[in-house]
Amino acid sequence: MRPPELATAIPGSGAVHEWFGRWPSFHDAEIVSIRLARSGPSTIQVYPYFPERPATVEFVLDEITDLKLEDFSQQNVIGGLSVGPALMPDGQDGFRLRIFSLFGIGGHIDARRIRMNLIPGASTDGFSQW
Repeated sequence: MRPPELATAIPGSGAVHEWFGRWPSFHDAEIVSIRLARSGPSTIQVYPYFPERPATVEFVLDEITDLKLEDFSQQNVIGGLSVGPALMPDGQDGFRLRIFSLFGIGGHIDARRIRMNLIPGASTDGFSQW
């Protein structure tokens, strides 16, 4: 799967693509953690279903301006995740991260900047078995 055009512009996206050998679909991925901060970076850690190359993908969001999240659960399986453009309150360009829920959390977060980190290995929460 090719990464969406906007995703290739996100710092750190190349490492994610290289690790998995393609852009992960994030279908059946689990949201491992969400950390929201009033100042400084906020993070969302996602564990894609990719047993051959386990890793957590961390989205780091700076200057969140809007969010709507619903249905956080003990297990948060998503149908997909996308990053698209968003207009910030000051009229500048930003990003919207959308989480499409299958079971548990879903919604969106708008932020001025976004970057990605790859954390190789088993799930950082120790729950996922693949």
